[in-house]
Amino acid sequence: MSSDVVSKPTRFLDKIEVRSIDYIPPSERRGKAWHQAPFWFTGQLVVSTVIVGFVGPAQGLSVGWSIASGALGALAGAFLMAFHANQGPTMGLPQMIQSRAQFGVKGAALPMAAAIFLYVGLSVFGVVLGGQAISMVLPGPSLLWGALVVVLATFLAIVGHDLLHAVLRWLSYLVGPVFVVLTVLALVHLHPQPTGHPDTVAAMLVQFVAAAGYQLGYAVFVSDYSRYLPASTSTRSVVGWTYLGAAASAIWLMALGSFIASAVPVADALPNLQDIGDRLFPGFGTFAVVVTLVPSAIALMGVNLYGSMLSGVSIAAGFRPITLSVRARVIGIVAGGVCAYLIALAMPAAYLGTFNDFVTIVLYLLVPWSAVNLVDYYWVRRGRYAIAALFDQNGVYGRWGAAGLAAYGLGFAAMIPFMSTGFYTGAAVPALGGLDIAFAVGLLVAGGAYLIANRGFDLSSEEPAITASRRLLGESADDIERRTVHTATGHLSVLLRRGQNGTAPVLFLHPANLSARCWRLVTRRLPADRGWIALDLRGHGESTRSGTYGVDSWAEDCARVLSSLGVPRAHLVGASAGAAVAVELAARHPDLAASLVTVGGAFRPADPEEGTLIDDIVEIGPERALSRHAAAEAVAVPEAADEAIADLSRNDAATTIAIWRAAAATDTERAEARLRCPALVVVGELDGTCPPAESAGFAEATGARLEILPRVGHLPMYEAPQDLTALLTEHLRRHP
Repeated sequence: MSSDVVSKPTRFLDKIEVRSIDYIPPSERRGKAWHQAPFWFTGQLVVSTVIVGFVGPAQGLSVGWSIASGALGALAGAFLMAFHANQGPTMGLPQMIQSRAQFGVKGAALPMAAAIFLYVGLSVFGVVLGGQAISMVLPGPSLLWGALVVVLATFLAIVGHDLLHAVLRWLSYLVGPVFVVLTVLALVHLHPQPTGHPDTVAAMLVQFVAAAGYQLGYAVFVSDYSRYLPASTSTRSVVGWTYLGAAASAIWLMALGSFIASAVPVADALPNLQDIGDRLFPGFGTFAVVVTLVPSAIALMGVNLYGSMLSGVSIAAGFRPITLSVRARVIGIVAGGVCAYLIALAMPAAYLGTFNDFVTIVLYLLVPWSAVNLVDYYWVRRGRYAIAALFDQNGVYGRWGAAGLAAYGLGFAAMIPFMSTGFYTGAAVPALGGLDIAFAVGLLVAGGAYLIANRGFDLSSEEPAITASRRLLGESADDIERRTVHTATGHLSVLLRRGQNGTAPVLFLHPANLSARCWRLVTRRLPADRGWIALDLRGHGESTRSGTYGVDSWAEDCARVLSSLGVPRAHLVGASAGAAVAVELAARHPDLAASLVTVGGAFRPADPEEGTLIDDIVEIGPERALSRHAAAEAVAVPEAADEAIADLSRNDAATTIAIWRAAAATDTERAEARLRCPALVVVGELDGTCPPAESAGFAEATGARLEILPRVGHLPMYEAPQDLTALLTEHLRRHP
């Protein structure tokens, strides 16, 4: 009977993003830099951008100066935002978790809380306006339809990054033409009137600050949507395309808003746009409002819920360990949607009336963070970070980043006298003739303070942590590569080191629910001229979750990897279920197998329901259940458990259980009779998962050499890497 197990839940879950705040490995990088332009162009192609343009005329500015001030503000805000976008491809992380390098693992909760304030506020705005637009054409209260907006936005955010990118990229083809028609109609039928007030620098600055703050608000999640780009993506490309997309639509719609507000008695976005549209023919205005507002409100709320989840998970993970699973993503997104809807129920009218104040407050909160973050990235650390240390409270960045927190505090404090909102006016504002220059003050003080605090910073002091991080993430600063092999059912990820020409490399195959990294303590001890390949089996590590799980399919994946890499023969080394895969591969493709080494091999079927592991996976989650299993059963050397836990594959419960059952179904009896290559069988004396008797029986059946490691359990690659490497090196010397 075939041991292949089809993981049907995985076929559905494969469409849902599994990453949250964790690092995006090279094997999952994809997309083009120009994709940022339509994403951010559509991100600004919304009614709220029009409303920002109302600010200048409300301050008594003429239409010309309103448009000019809004355009300059949009350009300034988009400039800062676009340079944040470059951090995504370089670091492979969401925007706000990068702040841990400046503020500390726990201290970064401060700017993240400010980001959540923005996300929730914009989501409330989407609920209110989206519900109002739908109620224009369908019966029922607007907030009932707002609930529909929340549900659809939540779905988009749960599916995640790729769907959000696709929706925003193509939405411009629907929304853009309608806004073009509305713009033409406004230019033809509306006639801006003189305000009767002189244009003042203070009024211009209010419009400038509103536009800049609106743009800068997107900076808190700009890297969320560039982090999947390949690390080789040029700075000029990602910054340029982001800037072009964000600035172009913002300038257009803010100018439209200023033009409308200068020509109508009362500036109110929905009635104004409806009236303008009806100038084409009756009913078009309603159509235009619904088409431009509802799909965009859903898409942008999806973006905001996605961002609030990332910041919320980042804050929680900074104070207590949590499993970065699909379940955690879903809970965070749903919680954000519920929160936004409840706030919308409580204060829809007040919220819409104070939108300008909201944007201004966002600017005040985010300017010091943006200054500190950009100065650190471009001047202090120059894009070089120990990614793994961002998740370690005891790492090089620490719990609390004194320099970052102090710079943020100084920047914000320096802004207070210069702030101007509908409910607060700083002491310096009257002396400046009403000017609000808090934006510039915050940038200069926070950025300058952080730069001074890090004067003399020695970047080389963090190089050991950077190197260790690269090794932990499967990236080496030296000669280890991560490669991706594409198959008809998904990609397979491998680590490899080139060896001496003419010698067969070693192919390492890991146990179920671990990853290729489990061999790192062995590979670093191999002779420098010995090449090797470590494969993340399907369903593990950085490889695809699609297709079938089982010894047969995993063995065929191995054959495809060797063929793709141009490797005619390899020494096969497999542990636990990986040993059964190595045996099956050697039996099916004897020409590929230079030799075979099994480590704690699983050679006979077992009852997957035996014990409590599956129940624990369902009850407490895969990571905690497997961690408990590793510490209690898999290793006999306690300190090895932490190393094994670090290399667990991050999967949902359904995938983890499917893999466990596939591994339990292994039976190499038929393959044993077809083995023709020399073999070494290694097993720990205290292996309780695959007992030594099982390995001894396999060795006897195949005529292989048997080695039992004393006082070692099921995972010798962690418990006795030096002894295991010595046996492997000797074996390779005997069978070159």
